[in-house]
Amino acid sequence: MIRSIRYFLLISLLLSITFASAVTAIGNYILDEQVVQPFLDGQLAKIAAFVNVINQSTTKDEKIRSYINDYLHTEQHIYLENIIFQVWNAQGQLQLHSTHSPINSLYSAPVGYSDVTINDNDWRVYAMIDSGTHAKIIVAELYNIRHELVDDIARGNAYILLITYPLFGLLAWVIVTIALRSVTRVTNEISNRASTYLEPVEQTQIPIEIKPLVIELNQLFIRLKLAFERNKRFAADAAHELRTPLAALKTHTQVALKSDNDNDRITALQKVIQGVDRSSHVVAQLLTLSRLGEETTLSDIRLVDLHKIATEIIASIAPYSFEKNVEIELTPAPESAIILGNDIALGILIRNIVDNAIRYTPPQGEVIVAIVTTPTQVIFRVTDSGPGIPVELRERVFERFFRILGTTATGSGLGLAIVGQIADLHHATISLNTPPNGKGLQFDVAFPRPPV
Repeated sequence: MIRSIRYFLLISLLLSITFASAVTAIGNYILDEQVVQPFLDGQLAKIAAFVNVINQSTTKDEKIRSYINDYLHTEQHIYLENIIFQVWNAQGQLQLHSTHSPINSLYSAPVGYSDVTINDNDWRVYAMIDSGTHAKIIVAELYNIRHELVDDIARGNAYILLITYPLFGLLAWVIVTIALRSVTRVTNEISNRASTYLEPVEQTQIPIEIKPLVIELNQLFIRLKLAFERNKRFAADAAHELRTPLAALKTHTQVALKSDNDNDRITALQKVIQGVDRSSHVVAQLLTLSRLGEETTLSDIRLVDLHKIATEIIASIAPYSFEKNVEIELTPAPESAIILGNDIALGILIRNIVDNAIRYTPPQGEVIVAIVTTPTQVIFRVTDSGPGIPVELRERVFERFFRILGTTATGSGLGLAIVGQIADLHHATISLNTPPNGKGLQFDVAFPRPPV
């Protein structure tokens, strides 16, 4: 695990520079030898030509010979002090030579470049034949001087690297610091925030490498903000909806305590039970609605049989229908009622729609539940014989706590809001229509068919 991006980058850069410099130094050493050797060979050829010219013009002049010898061995020409030369005439007689030059060792050297070992020393030799006098001019140089020259170049490169290495480290530190400035800015912005400030982080001037992190962080802030708002809304809704039922419960309880008549007491206690049932229903609906936040995504998605779920829900809710004397009917299953969804959420949706239909259908009425299929949709349809919903209010019934004026049926105004959210999570569309007989309400929820 990388504990610090800054130190990781700094150390990695310095190690990379060290490795690259080492490879460069080795490569330069090899290249220097390849460049220096031909250059020094050319110098040998030039010295040989120079010696030949001087030999032709002043062969008898000992001063000139002495001058050539001194020139090749002056302290100002440090690389020339290891050079020796010989001039042999056509008869094989030594006419001119440098100081400490072996007398016969170089005469046998072939024309051109060759390597000769003399007294355990390796020499690079160049020999040429003058076309006019047929004199043989031989110039030789110790190999050691060549190696020393290449070593000096490599040593100079190493010294330059050592001198500039701290500068590399400083530049790497500055570059890494500048590169991480945006991370530092985001860190400071988040660390200085109040716990209740959940606005997205500004995304301007953010490198593309950390932009996905900031985007995901902003998404997290949005989800947290929505969760906090949902919790606050839940508390406000609970306080709003439970205040009246609790006050009524208290009133009915006081009436029961103060009543001397058994009938009045029983009536008051029955109203207490009804108030508790209503409060329990409101709390259950509020809890369901709080779990279905705007940012909620469905989990445990699988292929489910909508008709099977409807059968189970209607079987559980049928006693309430019979108690109210409302006939409830589930039409036969179609050929296929399979959709993609969460069976628990779909059960809540079906229960709320059917429960609403039963609540608003008068006694002796009927509620018909059907599954209708089309090539692209599976439609859950509930048709009741109740008073229906005016066209201008059909969109508003999905608002939280909205109830049509004059409604006598019990309810909290949250059931259809929950239905709307579950339908959205399943990418389903809801439509409210008047049945063909012109009485009641036809409630359709159209689910898309799953891909084959």
